[in-house]
Amino acid sequence: MKNLKRVLAALVIAVSVANISYAQTNTVSKMEQKEHVCTAACKDGKHMYAHGEKGHVCTKACKKMMKKNKNMEGAKM
Repeated sequence: MKNLKRVLAALVIAVSVANISYAQTNTVSKMEQKEHVCTAACKDGKHMYAHGEKGHVCTKACKKMMKKNKNMEGAKM
């Protein structure tokens, strides 16, 4: 039973490390970010930051869209 707990704990740690590594390699670094340019979506002093612009924070929806776009790019080739 102790060995099973150790294996399970090791598996959880391994999955966590893999997820952290994936998240770090799939974000735009601060140096690569562009200055924000207002669009029609920016209203009343509230800005809508595009992916890759300073001030943008990726959400689950953003990450899902990025994944979808990457899949579409791969299908074109």
